[in-house]
Amino acid sequence: MELGLIGIIIAVIIAILLIKLIKFGLKMVLFFILAIVVSVTLWICFAQPDMHDPFSVNTIEYLFKINKDGSMTTTKQVTETVIKDTTK
Repeated sequence: MELGLIGIIIAVIIAILLIKLIKFGLKMVLFFILAIVVSVTLWICFAQPDMHDPFSVNTIEYLFKINKDGSMTTTKQVTETVIKDTTK
């Protein structure tokens, strides 16, 4: 019961905020949000550029060939791309 009332109150508050944002100018608000996202992304890139360990990517390709006699030949090709840490 409590969670339902809290949810309704939060939904009403969000609806009121959205109405005020639309009246203020949706383009200005979206530009402001975009500026914040870009700023935070650049800050993360400069503050911690090595946020993950080196990793590898495996690409698996299945090649199907239909022969002249109607049979089918399947070939599995695995390509591994390893991204290594070059700073060590």
